[in-house]
Amino acid sequence: MSRSGERPATVGMSDSLADHVGALSGTLENSLDLVFAADAAGRVLFANRAARERWQMRVGGEVAALLPTEVGSSVSRLFEERQSIRLEWGDQGPTGPRHWYSCTLSPLIEGDRTLGYLSVSADVTRLKRSEERLRRSDQLMVDTQGVAHLGTWEWDVSEPTAVWSAELYRIYGLTPETYTPSYDKYLAMVHPDDRARVMEATNRVFQEHIPYSHDERIFRPDGSVRYLHTWAHPALNESGKLIRLVGVCQDITEQKQAEQQVVALNTELERRVAERTKTIEDSLKDLEAFNVMASHDLRAPLFVIQGSCELLLRDASQLPAAAQKNLERIRRSSLQMATLVNDLLTLAQVGQANLVRSRLDLADICREVVEGLRLTEPHRSVSVEIDSPLTCLADRGLIRIALGNLLGNAWKYSARRDEAKIEVGISQDKRAFFVRDNGAGFDMNDAHRLFVPFQRLHSSTDFAGTGIGLAGTQRIIERHGGRIWAEGAVNQGATFFFELPAV
Repeated sequence: MSRSGERPATVGMSDSLADHVGALSGTLENSLDLVFAADAAGRVLFANRAARERWQMRVGGEVAALLPTEVGSSVSRLFEERQSIRLEWGDQGPTGPRHWYSCTLSPLIEGDRTLGYLSVSADVTRLKRSEERLRRSDQLMVDTQGVAHLGTWEWDVSEPTAVWSAELYRIYGLTPETYTPSYDKYLAMVHPDDRARVMEATNRVFQEHIPYSHDERIFRPDGSVRYLHTWAHPALNESGKLIRLVGVCQDITEQKQAEQQVVALNTELERRVAERTKTIEDSLKDLEAFNVMASHDLRAPLFVIQGSCELLLRDASQLPAAAQKNLERIRRSSLQMATLVNDLLTLAQVGQANLVRSRLDLADICREVVEGLRLTEPHRSVSVEIDSPLTCLADRGLIRIALGNLLGNAWKYSARRDEAKIEVGISQDKRAFFVRDNGAGFDMNDAHRLFVPFQRLHSSTDFAGTGIGLAGTQRIIERHGGRIWAEGAVNQGATFFFELPAV
């Protein structure tokens, strides 16, 4: 290739073609674009520095083996049409195009003959990559709008129509082919109950340039109603005149439907709560009536029966042996019935009593209970160990009943042990108190029955009781926000754990 300013070699060239090449040589040698010229036979006539470095071109060499496929396939069309052709081609690498070029093929014409052609390829890699980023950004925006049910619009107020995004058409159930957005058409789709508010907001934007954000309902062409939240923002020119409105519209139908379902569920829940409250109130009234009846109508006859039996048994020597035996059975049964009535009253009062919480040491209460148990059976020798302090926050009266039941059971069910032992303390993790005995115990398969009223795991002939105490204890603990459970084994004792709020 000749140096700049020199006439290129013209071997085999016509004078006209040599003139073309000469003009190119001085002008395009240092161009950043890839420039070369070839004759009709496909031989290189000229190649600037960029083309020589890129394709290793030399004057007189064959072009076909050096050109990208996209360029080579367009050359034959160039000679047929004798018109310039513009195309793009990529410089391929292992992972795809490394560089993109915009190529212009121009015919070199003399009269009615095409002597050759000129190829100029400009590097447009940055432009292509920017276009690709923009395309991905646009696609991401479309996808994001679809996921969020969010459409955008823009209205140049000097124009009668607006521009909608694809998602906004979808929200309205329309297509760009069948609908041209305009303010009047939009208003026609707004729910009649919302239309005046929408018009007022739009007028404020035009007159006062105040943005708006509100909920509205629209009718789709199929008659369905959609709930939308719409934002609109005015764009002003330098003189403060409104020139454009831009806005966002979100489909919140699912959210509104969910809110309506919540309202319906709350209404239904309130109705059920009201019914349940009425049922509880009626039950409480019945319970109060039962308490009155149990306190007077049941206990009074029992006292009469017990008193009569006591009087008759004082002179039992004058009665037949069978009568004496029957009187004793009646007395024991009336005593058991009186105990059952008292236990039922206690159980009923547990649910009604008001909680008065205070700082307590359960150890002090347990000592009081054990002292009372020793007085009832002074002949028994029971080892009782009570850790101290055992502090909690609870109602003293109710906790006294609960501990009375637990310690009373431990005292009762350990009666057949030669060396009865009862322990009161707190678990190693400091979360639960416990009452433990080494008495009759129970089968863990029956543990679920322990706190059910009237459910007894031992025969009344073995151990007396009504089966009410543990049920009342559970209610007391639960009313304090705690829980109670038991562990045991037959003839190996039982441990009752319970949780109470800490101080």
